[in-house]
Amino acid sequence: MTLSESAIREHYRRAKPVYEALATVSDYPTIGLNDFVGWYIKRDHDDVEAIKAGYSQCGRVARLDRDYDEIHGRLERTLYAVTTYKTPTAFQRWEPCRYDETEGTTVWQDEPPTPGYADLRAVPAWGDIDLADDIKPQRGNLNAETRVLVERTLDAYIDEYATLYGTRDAVYALDSVGGAYVFGAPEATLPIADLFSDDPDALERVFDEFLDRSNAWLQEAEARVNERVDGAAAVIQPDWVNNKNRQYKPPLSIHADHDAVVTPIATDDVSYELRPFKTVDDTLIEGAVSWANDLTRVEHTDCVSSLVATLWPDLYEDHDGWEATLEAWVEAERERERKRQQQREAALQRREERLEELDGTLEGHPVTPFKEDVYEAVENIDITEIARHYASDAYDTDPNQPRPQFDPCWRHSESGQSCFVGERANTFGDSKVNAGGGPAKLMALATGILSDADADLDGEDYWTAVDELRSAGYDIPVWIPEAGAERVDGGTYDQMPFWAVRKAAVALEVCPEDAFVDREGEDGTYEGFPGYETYNETLAAIEEAGLNHGRDPVTSEEDAADGESESSVESPTSDEPASDLDRAHLREKNRLLAAKVERLESELEEKSERIEDLEAEVDQLRTELATVRSERDRLEAALEERQFEQESNQENRDEAQSPLDRAKQFVSFDQ
Repeated sequence: MTLSESAIREHYRRAKPVYEALATVSDYPTIGLNDFVGWYIKRDHDDVEAIKAGYSQCGRVARLDRDYDEIHGRLERTLYAVTTYKTPTAFQRWEPCRYDETEGTTVWQDEPPTPGYADLRAVPAWGDIDLADDIKPQRGNLNAETRVLVERTLDAYIDEYATLYGTRDAVYALDSVGGAYVFGAPEATLPIADLFSDDPDALERVFDEFLDRSNAWLQEAEARVNERVDGAAAVIQPDWVNNKNRQYKPPLSIHADHDAVVTPIATDDVSYELRPFKTVDDTLIEGAVSWANDLTRVEHTDCVSSLVATLWPDLYEDHDGWEATLEAWVEAERERERKRQQQREAALQRREERLEELDGTLEGHPVTPFKEDVYEAVENIDITEIARHYASDAYDTDPNQPRPQFDPCWRHSESGQSCFVGERANTFGDSKVNAGGGPAKLMALATGILSDADADLDGEDYWTAVDELRSAGYDIPVWIPEAGAERVDGGTYDQMPFWAVRKAAVALEVCPEDAFVDREGEDGTYEGFPGYETYNETLAAIEEAGLNHGRDPVTSEEDAADGESESSVESPTSDEPASDLDRAHLREKNRLLAAKVERLESELEEKSERIEDLEAEVDQLRTELATVRSERDRLEAALEERQFEQESNQENRDEAQSPLDRAKQFVSFDQ
């Protein structure tokens, strides 16, 4: 890369008309930023409280049109715009901030003023149609066969967009140097913004869902293209990562790794030819202005019907038109949330009532009869710790971003910045699949329970992820449903389920997890207690913790060994005599006690060593203290001796003075 600073600056001065044409759709502006980092315009302010708190400036997001001169002034090489267009008020939110020179980041007093989903107005379905990693370095020197294959593949993707929007005329494309960008007409969503103009909550829901569904639909389109075009997957590897503030390189932006610029692609006759920086001329600039005008012109608002019909197909069939479809979807979402909230409130009410009954009995125990306690403990885990220590190959990979970025350990990320942490919300996001979640889901990805961030974490997978969090050292109580607790199927437990008794045995340190043995029940093999006494001890420990198990202790004559099988209330039978069982139970209890003794002895040894270390430190401190005291006493004695000598000398001088000299000390004889 040999471009001079002056050449780059002059290039963007000449290209300014392109960005003026690109900057707004029907008076709705978009964001512009320099070199992937310059999101904000900042100024001094006179908010005394914020200044006292250390935030001497305030900032807002930069508009591509009105702030272009400032963006241009701080550009080093690559200009970026954002795919979505927002309400103008999103660019009027000034928030107190300061710049941390040590970290090289902007620190906000509250949340950064980046626009949200409710601010969106013109929103295209968009994709980053990347060249395969092994082909990117060859850009500019692609052989004819590869170039033709790339062109056929891009044409197939444009066909898919045409299906989504209902017409190829509403599809636009750019040669991004490292691949291509394909856009649907952004103005197609303006009718949605109008429909919900008085309902910001609905607008936020719909645009959030629109981006999720369009990304998912395009992922499916990728599979169709790869099936239709032989070899497509070998040359093109798209990222479907559009979101509310997704950056891209606009026309004539200079690529970071190649001395070449982004240029329009004709969607009716796809040609994939690199344009080196040195070939930029007035004709190319005029063509880029024309492309920007086409993208931002409001002429495809009727495509909203095709979008909604394609992305909400089931609802669209059941309702009359796209408006009714989206209104029905919003109401269904709100009703689902209302029911979920009612369930949460009912569960919390039951929890409060049960806690009053227990009267503090649960305190200090590692078990709980309330799922909510587990959920709360999990959600309170600092997700940045999980991202930093378990889920990333590299953390905080772009310190200029308002949220910490990281390179995910569960998949390849070329940029190393496609995942982020929302510290205030305690969530993470994966921009590649436009999905994310909380601490449990991130740990599930880190440990291989899930392989994709857009997969749901539920059922057994969730509880496995919780176990992984416990293994990592996080303090999470173990959920143990009591007798009478509600089952998932709507019924109630007559007694504490057997799996819960086992979990309680481990959590309450009655029986280690590896001590359970395989037993035969009516429905096959299951993990049972090693002996009836261990089972009974577990029931006693559960009672001591304040939980109601609803079970009866068993005796050796009943040969319960563990009270019941996994699926039956009947105890497994045995041909062993009771005396043999007693001996077996005693041996097992002795083994468990021996293991506990070994563990306690190990802890005692560790603590004894620590005590010895502390005693050695105490002895050392005592020695140092004695030395310091001795030195202090020596210095005090020397000072006293010096003071005594000075007083003696003074007395000698006084005695040597004549009566007249001594009188002059008290009486002045000056005239």
